Amino acid sequence: MSWIAFLSLLFGLSWAGIGVFRWYAIDKGMIDFPNARSSHIAPTPRGGGVVFFLGWLILIGVLYYFRIVNKNYLWLFSPAVLIGLVGFWDDYKDLSAGLRFLIQCLAAAASLFMLGEGGTLVLPWLSLPLPLCFLAMVFAMVWMVNLYNFMDGADGIAGSEGVVIFTVGGYLLFQYQAYELATLAWGLAALLAGFLTWNWPTARIFMGDCGSYFLGFMVSLYALISYKQFNMPLMIWVILTAVFWFDATVTLLRRILAGDNWRKPHKSHAYQRLIQAGWSHQKVLIGIWSVNAVLSFLAWLVYRDPKLAAFAFGVAVALLSCLYLLIEIAKPMYRTWHSDKPAQTDI
Repeated sequence: MSWIAFLSLLFGLSWAGIGVFRWYAIDKGMIDFPNARSSHIAPTPRGGGVVFFLGWLILIGVLYYFRIVNKNYLWLFSPAVLIGLVGFWDDYKDLSAGLRFLIQCLAAAASLFMLGEGGTLVLPWLSLPLPLCFLAMVFAMVWMVNLYNFMDGADGIAGSEGVVIFTVGGYLLFQYQAYELATLAWGLAALLAGFLTWNWPTARIFMGDCGSYFLGFMVSLYALISYKQFNMPLMIWVILTAVFWFDATVTLLRRILAGDNWRKPHKSHAYQRLIQAGWSHQKVLIGIWSVNAVLSFLAWLVYRDPKLAAFAFGVAVALLSCLYLLIEIAKPMYRTWHSDKPAQTDI
């Protein structure tokens, strides 16, 4: 089967599967109703991420059956199954934050254990006892899971980000001769593209926690596996995901410093404030795709010459900082610069 046929098949199956699941979600009352912290205005079915989650599991199973994928990857990606199932459970019936966090930590720890990573990866930067370095890596993986969920607050944004990350990441993995990982990455990108046809503004279904948790965890796994097994620089993945981690991390830190209850849902992320400033969901998406094109080029530079990693990272952070400042001017998060009147933050 050619690459075009392979990816087209996955795209078509995902598209059809989302259509069927949308009917199921409506029938079962899995509906996301708008509230003060929502960016959508109409009740919309949620939980569609289970389709590309299950689709990817079937894909890796089929590729293993035909001996295209090594058995080793079945084990390495197995914790992602737990993450996806917990996310769908949360979509169907809300789980407590404590239980979600505990399961996410266990899945992250299991992944690091399977990869033989006890914290040595971050030891040179943190200079902490090895057990604390291990816990720091667990926290980083759990943060990626949750920040991806936080950034899934506008039509098409999380699906689009996933398509970019796993398409470009798959290409670079192919260059590192990680052919199995590249095939699985492109397969996931095709499944996400099928979902995106339903999630593009105006969205007719949301991916929900199942999809966002799964994608966030998969990014972490891909970064670790590609580094440990193929010596692919972690900075490539850091740059590819920069739109999400930059907005989520800066926003969280600002809310903590301002004394907000940072655990509560809010509508203060930069992309959300851009929508509040009058941008349409589609215009925001086009802007994010444009930024991701620049970030993809920077990631490619790191592939071409790993010595440029610090330079590429600096450019990425500088670019995102400038864009964040422009959004702050258009829609301040807390208080305007020229008045003592608090800005409307919907927090």
